[in-house]
Amino acid sequence: MKTGFALAGLLLALTAPLGLTASAAAAPPPPPHGVEVVLNHDQLSTVVGDRLTIESRVVNSSGAPTDRLVAHLNVASLAGVYVDLEDWSADVTQEVAPVAAGGSTSLSWQFQAVNTGSFDIYVVLMPNGASTAGSGPLVVSQPVHVTVAGKRTLTAAGSLPVAIVVPVVLGLVAAAARYRLRRTG
Repeated sequence: MKTGFALAGLLLALTAPLGLTASAAAAPPPPPHGVEVVLNHDQLSTVVGDRLTIESRVVNSSGAPTDRLVAHLNVASLAGVYVDLEDWSADVTQEVAPVAAGGSTSLSWQFQAVNTGSFDIYVVLMPNGASTAGSGPLVVSQPVHVTVAGKRTLTAAGSLPVAIVVPVVLGLVAAAARYRLRRTG
């Protein structure tokens, strides 16, 4: 009986390193360290409805090229306002071709301020190669702080003078034209 346990223990001891080696070989390599995403602003102020553009650069300062990456734009409310990302931008995800060692590539992000309040906008890079998709680590940019003010619009109270003045002016112009026609005719 002791011999059976001893053989089972010896068998486990001999095969354990093989199992670790096989799983380590199957694990995808993480993206090279030294990859970062940098945004061209650190803060912006705007009003609801304005369209803005942020430029980002994916920089690979490592000695190895990256695999394919996916860049994703994110908007986070700092005041608890609900943010529907699809309302802010139609293109929130961009494919990034492999970046050479020491190289960089630029991405442009267009969005529209939809809500009033205080927001952070940032970009996340995710591995997307054949062997790296779904693995980490993720690379996150510093946020761009965006303050969005409300836009003054014409209200019912503000439209009352317009609703009165325009017809009166048109009536006076019509009366003057009619008077002039009668006088000359």
